[in-house]
Amino acid sequence: MSIDAYIEKIIPAVDKFGGFAQPVKFNIGGDIVHIIGKDVTTEDKDADCTITMAPEIFEQILAGDTDPMSAVMEGDIEVEGDSAIAISIQGLF
Repeated sequence: MSIDAYIEKIIPAVDKFGGFAQPVKFNIGGDIVHIIGKDVTTEDKDADCTITMAPEIFEQILAGDTDPMSAVMEGDIEVEGDSAIAISIQGLF
């Protein structure tokens, strides 16, 4: 999946979720998706929480085949920064 495909999946999810009060950054195999409010960009900006994962894991989460919290516990997702933000992201997808 390309960065454009990630953005296509993330934007409607963020809109439905209501946005993020604090900046969040996803690092998906080196591709960056930064979210603040409902603004989704590919700029590598500072964030209060950075969530790093392989593209395969992100695609499994989007498909509903992988639970994000289980992936964190198994070490497939790394969370840096405010873990409360990461917990709130469970409802994003």
